[in-house]
Amino acid sequence: MSTEHVYRVIVTREDGAWLADVPELKGAHTYARTLPALDRAVREVVVMAVDRPDEDMPALRLAYAYRTGDPTVDVTAAEIRNLREHADQLAATATARTSAAARLLIQSGFSVRDTAAILGISPQRVSQLTGVVRGGLPAMKGAQGGSSAIVADSA
Repeated sequence: MSTEHVYRVIVTREDGAWLADVPELKGAHTYARTLPALDRAVREVVVMAVDRPDEDMPALRLAYAYRTGDPTVDVTAAEIRNLREHADQLAATATARTSAAARLLIQSGFSVRDTAAILGISPQRVSQLTGVVRGGLPAMKGAQGGSSAIVADSA
């Protein structure tokens, strides 16, 4: 199933239950007592409405709009969700760019410790990303599957 499509889900609270409606899918609405249970129910309703196998449920992209009855709560919660989503995207970008930058710095002759300080990560993380350990030696796979290397300290 393509994970490109995002289904908008309107969630409201009524008499102790959470109600969900997927406006673009006729008849796609459900309810549950808790939000995690509602998420499962919404996924079931969507795969049934679009005639997809149950295996597609985890891959569904759902955009929830919560209507708690208090506009201040709704706006604040939506802002926080948007900020967290943006932070997750930035973290993924930082992770990808950190790996490339660590390799570039090591290839340019910087030590593992200097690379770590420049990028604001630990020397161990630099070694994980680049396969180079302290002293500039490549990490070697040991008999147990871990990394090992002979390290010559000049200190």
